[in-house]
Formats: sequence, C-alpha cells, structure tokens
Amino acid sequence: MVDMMGYEEIEKTVREETWRRAALSLYATRTEDKRRGRTHYRGLFDTVTEVDWDFTRFLVNGYTVVPDEAYPRFSKLFDYDARQYLLLNDDERPREGGAVIELRGRLQAIVDAGADGLRAERHGRHWRVYVPHENWHVVVSKPTNGWSVHVPLEGYWTETSFPEVLVRTSPDVLRSLQRGWILTDVTPPHGRHSDVRFSTTQPWQLPATLAAFPSGNIRLGVTAGILGSTRLSIEWHVLVYGYEEELGWASRLVGEVKRVEYRRLVEECKALNGDSVALLTAYEGDGILAYFLRMRELYFRIRHEIVYLPAESAIVNARLAVERASEYTKFVSLVTKCAKIKHFLFVGYGIPQKRGRKNGQKNNPFYAEIAGAKLHVVYYTADNRIYARIVVDAVPLGWVEEARAQGWDVRVVRMGSKEYYQVTHNSLFEHARSDAKLRATLLAFTRYKATQYPKAQSLVKLLEELGTED
Repeated sequence: MVDMMGYEEIEKTVREETWRRAALSLYATRTEDKRRGRTHYRGLFDTVTEVDWDFTRFLVNGYTVVPDEAYPRFSKLFDYDARQYLLLNDDERPREGGAVIELRGRLQAIVDAGADGLRAERHGRHWRVYVPHENWHVVVSKPTNGWSVHVPLEGYWTETSFPEVLVRTSPDVLRSLQRGWILTDVTPPHGRHSDVRFSTTQPWQLPATLAAFPSGNIRLGVTAGILGSTRLSIEWHVLVYGYEEELGWASRLVGEVKRVEYRRLVEECKALNGDSVALLTAYEGDGILAYFLRMRELYFRIRHEIVYLPAESAIVNARLAVERASEYTKFVSLVTKCAKIKHFLFVGYGIPQKRGRKNGQKNNPFYAEIAGAKLHVVYYTADNRIYARIVVDAVPLGWVEEARAQGWDVRVVRMGSKEYYQVTHNSLFEHARSDAKLRATLLAFTRYKATQYPKAQSLVKLLEELGTED
C-alpha cells in the first residue's frame, strides 16, 4: 500500500484526517436525517451527554435490581466518581481533574496547529502525529476499513469500589462469569501485575464486567479520546485489586494461550459440553452483534477470525447460561439494557410477542411508586414543574382513594382521548423530603432534563437541598 500510494501521500492523509476529526469532535453536533439515511459526526458534547445519560439509566434501573445495602456504593461509583469527578465539568469554572477538560484542550491544540502544522511519522503498523509545542502525540491506525485516531490523556483516576450485587450466585457460577470475561476483554493478574484490568469505550461494560469482579479497591480512569469515522468515544480504564490469589488459575490466560482457550470454549459449547455461563460473558466481550439480530446464532471474533454457534447449539447454551446465571442476566439486562444481552436472550427464547406499552405510557424509565402503583415522571417546560401520572384505567379499584389517604394530591387530567391520574409537583416534592428513594428518582430525572432544558437546573438544586435537610 505504501509503495502504491507513496509515503508522502499517506503521511498527508494521516495529518489531514487527524485534524478533520479533531475539528469535528470539537464543533460537530449530532443531527440525524432518517429520510436521507445520514448521521452527522457525534462530537465531544454529544458523547459526554450520551454517557451522562447512560449513567443516569444505570442509577434508575438499579433501584429494582441492586440489593438495598449495596446501592449506596453502586450509586457513588456512577453518580459521583465516574460522572461528577471524571466526566462532567463546569465551563465557567473548570474543575482540576476533569478528564473532559483535558481532552477538549488537546483537541483544540490539534485544530489550532492545522493539518499542515502537524508532523506524522510511521512506526510499524501505526502512525504518530506530533503537535507543535506539545509533549504528547496522537496514535493513528487503520485496523479495518477506516482510520482510528487515538488522543491519549495523562489519565485522570479516582479510587472507588463496586459492591457485591450477585448475592445469590454460587462461587462456581461466578468463576464461570469471570472466565468468560478473562478470555476476551479482561486481563487477569499475571507477572508483575497484581490487578484485574480492562479498558472499554462502551459505558454498559463497566457495570456488566464489575458485577463479576466486585471489590472494595478499584481505580477508575479516563485515559483517551478515540476519534472514529462517525463519532468520538471516551476510553475508560479499570484496575481491580484483591484477586491475585483467587484468580491464580487464570494467570496463564494471556496472549496466545488466551486465544487458544477462547477457541476451545466456543468449540466445546458448539459440541454441547462446554461452559455456557462463560460463553455468555465471552459473548458480551467479543461477540458480534451487527447483521445477525434476526438469526438465533452466536458469532464470536477471535482475533481476525469469526467463529459461530449454529442455532441448534446456540439456543441450548443460551438457555443453560440464563438458567445458571439468572441473577447476573437479570442485572445486566435490566440495569444496562445493552444490545448484546438482548440478542443473547433472543437466541435462547426467541422474539417476544409484540405488546403495546403498558398504561399508555411512553418508553420512560423514570417512575415514582405511589400507593403500590408505578407512575411515570414527566416534565413540563412551560411551568418548569414535574408531575407523576398514570392512565386512569390502569390502576386497581380504590387506588386513588388510598393514594389520597396517604397524603398525595391526585388529580384527574385529560390528554387527548385519555384520562390520567396525575400527582402534582408540590405533592411530589413534599413526599421527597422524607422518601429517599423518591428523592433520588426525581433528582436523576431532573438532572437528565437539565441537560436538555437549562432552567430545570433550579429543580436539581432544590432536590439537592431537600437531601441535606435534617
């Protein structure tokens, strides 16, 4: 390729592509035009907003899955350590330690230098792009069909922990879950490394992986911005301590040995005598999702090769895995709602029957439990207020009387052709003073809305003040 195009031409392409993607990451706003099948570049702002929303979903969905005694630590990791310390920042008063601030600064340095001001050198299969007056460099590679631009960060780290969320899972099943991750995305303790480590650009992998490796001693960091062909991604790096002795059996599973064992796992499961639970987490790690959503087969990538389980063995293994690791499957599917676990369940149990959404509600994960019913939380921009509502026909007989007896202000409102029971803004806030779970739900909801409607930030501050009252 170099001989055909010439070194200078490729070097120019690398410099121009690095500058172009840095500029897109800084200034592009994601806009989808489904009629024309076109999606504009997803830059830094949209990526941070998306990850922030992912963390909010984890917190809200975790209420019904994470044990009560473990939820405070689970919440702290995603709400404070990952989101507030590493991810978010205040543009007017940037916090020292905010990884996004450093990434924005490095992108700006690339843009300011211009394509002609950058210098690119080839190092084996990669290119290094140097920015004038900076002591760091960008790594550019072409792993498949397109360029990948890796902008390294100094690495902002925080000490954190992840609680034990699989309290009813047996040790042998937990070990199988760990084995599947180790054969794919996770590096076990070996040699001079005493920690379990993994990197990911997909936020859902943080809870999905850590559920199999709970620990009171974890280091979480943001280490790079990855500028792909259509979007910028944030690279998370995790170090988990406390498994050096427990995972002594896995210390040899690195490099080529890992790939051999990975292939053996897939082949054994194809013959219906393998570890189906390990296959589940291996699929989450290196399973292929695209193009096969309507096929009850499982495809895996082992380095540059693709291997698969046909339907007759994939269905059996998927069902066995879900039965044996039911608590883990429930956690990942309900908390993260990632596409891979949905496909794994589809392989095992087929397409679920299509049903209309319950209670005539939209797909809204925020709800308030009131007198035994789940009411969806909604926001009205006109008056900057939040309400909880449910279709009148969806509640049991006597519910409204019971709710009012508990002190809720419930009113009947009509929207279109339907009538709803709606709990007022003031009533929600009044109960949130003494109901920590309701307050946390409303706080997560208003934080999310504040990313769309800045005036909702006043509701966030009010709810935060409610949480500090005696």
